[in-house]
Amino acid sequence: MHQHDLNRVEFYTKEDLAGPYHLSKGEHILRSQTKSSYTDINDVLELYNLKKYLDNDLYLKSWTHDDIDNFKQKVAEYGKIIGQYFSTITDINLVALHEQLLHGYIHSFWEIVSDHNVFKRISKPTFSKILESEPYLIHEILTHKGLVDYYHTELKNFLLTYSQSAEILLNFYETEYEFHKNSMFIPKSLTITEKENIISSYLDSTDTNLNYIGLIQNVKNRSDFKISDKTRLKAKRLHKSETEKFFAENGGMTYGVLISFPVNAAKIKDAHIDDRLVAHYNYSLDFIKENNKPYLLFQNFKYLFEFIDNQNRINLVSKKSQLGLFEKIMGVHSQNEYRTGTGFSLAEMTSQGQIYGYHKILTDLNTSIENILHYAFTTAFQVKYDFADNARFLIPAVINSYFEKVRLLAPEFESILKQFKLFVEDGKIDFELLQISSSPTSIKDIPSLNSNKYIYFNSDNKEMVGCSNLFFSDQTLLTYVEPFKEEKYHTFFDLLVNEQVSFNNYQEHQKPQLNYLIDKGFINVDDNGFIQITNTEKLFIFKDLYDNEVASFYRYPIEFQKEVMKMASEKIVFFERSLFSKAEQSYFNYFLNKSEFTNGLDLRNSYLHGTQANPDEIQKHEYAYFTYLKLLILTMLKIDDDLQISKARKDGIEMAKG
Repeated sequence: MHQHDLNRVEFYTKEDLAGPYHLSKGEHILRSQTKSSYTDINDVLELYNLKKYLDNDLYLKSWTHDDIDNFKQKVAEYGKIIGQYFSTITDINLVALHEQLLHGYIHSFWEIVSDHNVFKRISKPTFSKILESEPYLIHEILTHKGLVDYYHTELKNFLLTYSQSAEILLNFYETEYEFHKNSMFIPKSLTITEKENIISSYLDSTDTNLNYIGLIQNVKNRSDFKISDKTRLKAKRLHKSETEKFFAENGGMTYGVLISFPVNAAKIKDAHIDDRLVAHYNYSLDFIKENNKPYLLFQNFKYLFEFIDNQNRINLVSKKSQLGLFEKIMGVHSQNEYRTGTGFSLAEMTSQGQIYGYHKILTDLNTSIENILHYAFTTAFQVKYDFADNARFLIPAVINSYFEKVRLLAPEFESILKQFKLFVEDGKIDFELLQISSSPTSIKDIPSLNSNKYIYFNSDNKEMVGCSNLFFSDQTLLTYVEPFKEEKYHTFFDLLVNEQVSFNNYQEHQKPQLNYLIDKGFINVDDNGFIQITNTEKLFIFKDLYDNEVASFYRYPIEFQKEVMKMASEKIVFFERSLFSKAEQSYFNYFLNKSEFTNGLDLRNSYLHGTQANPDEIQKHEYAYFTYLKLLILTMLKIDDDLQISKARKDGIEMAKG
């Protein structure tokens, strides 16, 4: 067992905030006379860690220029001492030296062994002996390419029997890390078949992790890592049984949605959450009946059910800003999955309930969701926006089963996308041209009638990303200032728009961030010492993009549009022209296919290729049908938005929040 010594100097990364603390622990070494020889390997490794601080130009503020010059000369001597000591390591003394290592110096030891080719003096049996006695070292060894390449056969043999090998492979090929992780390397001699055998054996073992089981069923196949359908099915069945077992034993937080359409309601729409965490949504039945024209019934998906917001962005998409800190860091997530949280799940439950409920209300009004969508696409859009008068939309018959309805609606959904695409490109719909192409249309390829339609934040502009995070991240420390520490403001922006904040109330360690925002022109300090926002339009655009990841250019007021154009010239934002925003494209892809996400529901492919559930599984087909119907509703709303913007631009009308 390797001992811990909290008094020793350790180097982590150049950006780590613990640097000054560790430098202060090692200052006495830098100011002491260097020994002529060292016998304790941990003393040598402490010199190595100290040297890394100086090599990365990290110093204590109290050091003078003379101190820094002297210390740099001294760590140059440390380099020679480290080299001389490690040149004495051989098969004879390696095991004993390794046993003496402090826990905090294991990484440094193997880093030197790898970087300086010390491993060439260490036999493969001796290396295997150390790994067998300390199996957890595999996580360290695999971060060093030199070791992995040299000992690839030994590492392969170890991984074939190690209980956590499957998790190592999944971490390497599949998982997403929100925070920094060391690079990792996999032995080249480990074959694709052996990798899958490791995964399959893991599923058969008694030491599995539910999160990793979930990853296996949706792993993305690569040239050097592939999972067969049989192994995926094994993972799917195990994940289902283990999930049921977990909740049976542990329970969990429950929440739900209740949709109702009361008569004589006091409000057109209302919502509240009860003590059981059930969200209640009430929609006035009288209002719906009094406004029962087809286009108005279609617009209820915007104004009543709020499928889209005031910029006509789809409200149901998963947004990073809605994920809580624990949802971001807890569990194991695939880099190829559609990330969702509680907010997304609740929105899906709500939208599904709204469609089910509205479907029944419209049936009582002798119409249907399909009928009002048909009217919008083939009549209303033509009257309101001069859309193509030959647009077609065939709807399933009421007597069809849900299985049959989905099989009919899926190709109609494709047809509507293709029809709109042709209209944007040619100003008309040529059905003979449409019929020539039999390939499905990618969601991202559906264009917009309007140039510069969507605004996106330029994530390559690191300075502006940093400023945005300081204002809007709930992890910033700028909200922690007297006398507002108990007010529970989540962001610096919220604090500024609600309070008069004095610059001098901040601690010295907080002021560099404030000065940075001042230098970048976002805030200033007025004559009374209070912090003021300098450009309201710019900051609100920043907030909109931080919260929603996209903004609709033509839904902004003119003064905001002017600011956006200026921001574009400064490479802060950029434009794209498409019917759906990037987030909306991802939302559709999540439901329709697996082109973007491995955990997608793949509705399009399963129904087009006949791999859907058994026709007798009515509930599954009912869910699929109403999901397809929801995507169709959202598509119609986006087409309505695009046509409306195009017509307003031609007529010279400002569209802000129209």
